[in-house]
Amino acid sequence: MRRRIIKYIANLATPIETTEGFARWELKNKILRLSGLKIGKNVAISPGFQCISGLEHNITIDSYVAVGHNFKLYSFSPIKIGTFTTIAADVSITNGGHDLSTLEPFSGEVIIGRGCWIGHGARIIRPVTIGDNVIIAAGAIVTQDIPPGSIAVGIPAKVSKFRDLPKKVWFLGNNYFNPVDFKLIT
Repeated sequence: MRRRIIKYIANLATPIETTEGFARWELKNKILRLSGLKIGKNVAISPGFQCISGLEHNITIDSYVAVGHNFKLYSFSPIKIGTFTTIAADVSITNGGHDLSTLEPFSGEVIIGRGCWIGHGARIIRPVTIGDNVIIAAGAIVTQDIPPGSIAVGIPAKVSKFRDLPKKVWFLGNNYFNPVDFKLIT
């Protein structure tokens, strides 16, 4: 119950304007850390964030991550989200399921690389690894590993092509990062 209350209070601390500096977002992150989440610096988590109470310790969100409204994590095993990843609204990630024959539960790690973009309403529904600089299209359902630098679309998500990486990539608040070394460009 305590963790639910902490997450509820954190949701109330969400900045109204996304243009507010990271300092206001940090208040929310400090509150979420009290529930057991591991959150880096300069992370923006929009309202409606949900995760399973008691399993917050399974979640690691690196620095410079932006998360849209109504993001849901069902973290039966570790879920790791890399630096400079942007996650749109209504995205869900679960790393557990049931064997189709015996209905026995299983779970495994989900790793989302650095510099990824996860589109609106996408679902990641199995233990998978998503490489660095991947784009997951809106509405895609990821059920298998996605290689670095690719664009995955569809149900189930499949690689449609590979990205040409620019010298800099936009990030929340008109910040830019280098997609090769994942350092902030000032």
